Amino acid sequence: MFLLDKIRMKFNNANESVAGSYQARLSTLNTTEYKVFMLLREGFSKKECAQRLNMKRRAANNYIRTILHKLYVRNTAELIVKYREES
Repeated sequence: MFLLDKIRMKFNNANESVAGSYQARLSTLNTTEYKVFMLLREGFSKKECAQRLNMKRRAANNYIRTILHKLYVRNTAELIVKYREES
């Protein structure tokens, strides 16, 4: 039983550190990047994000590229999967 408790503690600590790292990564986003992030997380396309935030599509693409880099994800699909529940 002692070994099982140790394994559970390690697993719980690992999950807490992953959630904490998500919050730390999100805190690196500036206000506009966070707005774009929230729209992407809701499932809006790049074009829809640009329209809703009243910016050019090229500017939205630049923000999205920066967001993906800061959050260590490769594309918007991975962003949605990783960050849908955490935020």
